[in-house]
Amino acid sequence: MSPLTRTKKTILPTILFCFITLTTAIPIDYSGRLNYVENNAKKLYSKKSQVLAALDQGLLAYYSGDYAKSIHRLTSAEDKINYYFSKSVSQAIGSFIVNDLVMDYAGEDFEDMYLNVFKSLAYYHLGMTDDAIVELNRFNNKSQHIMQKHQAELTQARQAANNADKSDVKVQFHNSPLAQYLALLYHRADGNMDAAYSDANFFHDAFVTQSSLYHFAEPTKLTKDELNIPKGKARINALAFSNGCPYKTQMFFPAIISNAFVAIPFMQSRTPKISHVQVKAKNLQTGKGVKTSLNQIDSIQHVALDTFQMHSAALYSKAIARMIAKQVNADLQNGIGSQMAKSDNSTVAAIGNILQFFSAVSEIEAWLTETADLRCANYFPARADAGGLTVDPGNYDITLEFYRTKGGKLMYRKTFKNVSVQAGKLCLLDATYLGNDVLSGN
Repeated sequence: MSPLTRTKKTILPTILFCFITLTTAIPIDYSGRLNYVENNAKKLYSKKSQVLAALDQGLLAYYSGDYAKSIHRLTSAEDKINYYFSKSVSQAIGSFIVNDLVMDYAGEDFEDMYLNVFKSLAYYHLGMTDDAIVELNRFNNKSQHIMQKHQAELTQARQAANNADKSDVKVQFHNSPLAQYLALLYHRADGNMDAAYSDANFFHDAFVTQSSLYHFAEPTKLTKDELNIPKGKARINALAFSNGCPYKTQMFFPAIISNAFVAIPFMQSRTPKISHVQVKAKNLQTGKGVKTSLNQIDSIQHVALDTFQMHSAALYSKAIARMIAKQVNADLQNGIGSQMAKSDNSTVAAIGNILQFFSAVSEIEAWLTETADLRCANYFPARADAGGLTVDPGNYDITLEFYRTKGGKLMYRKTFKNVSVQAGKLCLLDATYLGNDVLSGN
């Protein structure tokens, strides 16, 4: 992976921080949604879903431009994820017997990783780019250890279910082109071109080694343009997040024991709303305008689906273990009832028949009450697009426009007014369109 080490000197002197004014084609009230989520947290999130509350609030705070709050909330989510995942065995045992809803939600892998991307961007906007690089390091470390993280969980679950299956569950994801792209921009801004070229190589490797995740062409021109800015020219960088990430639904599967079903969560993709994004820049001195389409550089949706595989396999085995325990109880009750029903004593026989009846009811109840854990963060995007414009230094109005998948209708516009774009300084602007259906989803 890219050696995203903390730089020896701060990037602050070489970073351009843009003060912005927002205009929209279709209003999206991220601040209003954040206020609603915060004010109704007790109703929206159980005591065992505090990771979700912190993730949702952290992302909405970022989209609202409250970067300090975003960092605070996302850091809280990250700390809780680390704590709950390694929490005492007592909860893990409970989840085998009851279900995963008895456990504190510890986040899915894609949530744990991509929160660091948004923390990185929030630190950048606050002028703390050394910290932004540290967050990318954390992202990369997590992406390298997904399989190791879940192997013990999967093994333990299979043992509890008496499952002899020892086959590996492969996770393809290990390298994010989005993280490498951001690292390239930060290193270029610091003048560390060796690291920037290394980031570009890892950006390329992400597409070569993970073609099953990235079903779109590598934008090779993007990294070339970022590394070859003509002398005296300036660069406008744009980043766009769009569409809603997958959500969980419940599916029932037959267990390895008779007359029993297990419920496990299934990651369901959303129908994409946005197909492409454009960035436009108008020079306020000359009136000249330029534009370009952004290129997709990451599929957070596919990463979410891929990294869920090992966790899903463990959940399946844990659900089977629960059903075995419930079946044993029902069989024991049925056996006792069967013996009592043969008694010559009519009262004992009647009690035996009752026990047999309730053993059958217990089997049905075990199936009906089996419930999958459908908890999942609500506001991660499904994809990331990036691009840039090489321009003369000056002041610009810069607009990102999001276009609908069907019909090409303009769905959202965000304009940054009177941005001072200077040669040799990083100007990175970003915008997010999830869709109002996602924002009203709770």
